[in-house]
Amino acid sequence: MKKEIILSDFDGTLTTCDTMLDIIRFRHGTAGLWLALLRLLPWIVMMKLHLYPNGKAKARLLKHCFGDLTAAGFRQFAQDYVSRHTHLLRPALLRHLQEAQAGGATVIVITASPVEWVRWFVPQFTVLGTALDFDERGFTGRLASPNCYGEEKVRRLTQHLPGLFAHRDTFRITAYGDSRGDKEMLDFADEAHIVRKNDWM
Repeated sequence: MKKEIILSDFDGTLTTCDTMLDIIRFRHGTAGLWLALLRLLPWIVMMKLHLYPNGKAKARLLKHCFGDLTAAGFRQFAQDYVSRHTHLLRPALLRHLQEAQAGGATVIVITASPVEWVRWFVPQFTVLGTALDFDERGFTGRLASPNCYGEEKVRRLTQHLPGLFAHRDTFRITAYGDSRGDKEMLDFADEAHIVRKNDWM
């Protein structure tokens, strides 16, 4: 019998919105979010034109919005944010993943968003994602790991499960995603599901 693995993207898949924009809004307000996006507009445009890495654009935005928070301060802020925003999770999909895990499946959330807040949303699951780099002064503006997007999602999965490639035929993988950043993960799975806006509500 094959071992069952279920993979899920986070933003837009397990949640109904992009939590990175939402967590910035939570700290700085809607006006603060727009000001931050305007300030970073040249890099965002270059990113959309594939002239600037999306990981570096993300780090610039997060540095602008959270650069003053230490690792401990950011952890407390993230926990506070999540405690007030669990309604962003898709209830039916979350329940499906929980039931699958209770039935013996390995459930892994793989996300380009920082693990520093995603893990508080789904502490019952393994979370593989982008990590932020902090020093004694706060967030440095660098990523502590490669941006977990596209091919990096599959690389991170196989790094987490070292025997996966060698024994691929002993696993059955189901994946859920919603965007271009999930394509390689969905292609890697035996069964792939594209989550649309009003799915799993």
